[in-house]
Amino acid sequence: MKTQERKTDLGKQRFAVTIDGDIREYYVHIPKAYDGSSSLPVVLMLHGSGGNGEKFYDISGWVQQGDAENIITVFPSSWKYDCVVDDGRQKRNSEKWTGYDLELCDNVKRRDDVKFLGKVIEQVSEKYNTDRKRIYMVGFSNGAEMAARCAVELSDKLAAVVACAGSLPPESTLNPMGKIPVRVQIGAEDHNLLEKLGTTSPLPLDFPLLLATYPNFQSIINSYLNSFSLSVDYTILKHSDKYVVARYSGGSGDQNIFDFVIVNGLGHNYPNGKNHPCKEPKSIGSG
Repeated sequence: MKTQERKTDLGKQRFAVTIDGDIREYYVHIPKAYDGSSSLPVVLMLHGSGGNGEKFYDISGWVQQGDAENIITVFPSSWKYDCVVDDGRQKRNSEKWTGYDLELCDNVKRRDDVKFLGKVIEQVSEKYNTDRKRIYMVGFSNGAEMAARCAVELSDKLAAVVACAGSLPPESTLNPMGKIPVRVQIGAEDHNLLEKLGTTSPLPLDFPLLLATYPNFQSIINSYLNSFSLSVDYTILKHSDKYVVARYSGGSGDQNIFDFVIVNGLGHNYPNGKNHPCKEPKSIGSG
């Protein structure tokens, strides 16, 4: 058990770690009720393109949820690359996580974010009294692509992963370290997604209709079915005028599940209760 932290160690903390010669930063919020006497769950929140850990510390809603539910919340910062290729266009000075689809300009060094995030998990567990069986990861957009990768390559350290507005590459087959619960969540009005699909109409909350109209989603789902050894059959777990949840299961018990969620009225945002009625940290953190 970790020794009790001083009161001044509660709240917002900034830490740095050196990975392959680069100094990487992450922010930690220690909830008000933390006294070191019991092991707490941990949630890592990965920001999207152009963001950083401190920005998502301020806007994601996880700090408040951490205080409410006694959860240690962690906000790492991605690397700022001199040049990346995004949708065929070069972008300068861009913060990006190394999801499977990241494309860099010539001669730009790729950073090892799996190594970085694994080290963050280790350091947080060394500094504070954490429950190693309840370490979770949530990501948004490019951060969701990174979280999806970590569901494969860090699944020996993570209890579950949620990817919002991002996923594994379509029709991929990967070999996860362990089979953990994973979720992909998309907004029915995500303009980035709708543009790629060639439509301006919101996505239907009718799941069979969604798959029939947009086969691209089946290609994404196939990546999870192939990689996590899941059945092709699904169950509509929840359905309302606000969202729909389709669940795929495997043969390894309740831990081997994949949920595909569509949220009505949600654009390309991480829903924090202010930019959308859904408050994602509350729905995940208390679930």
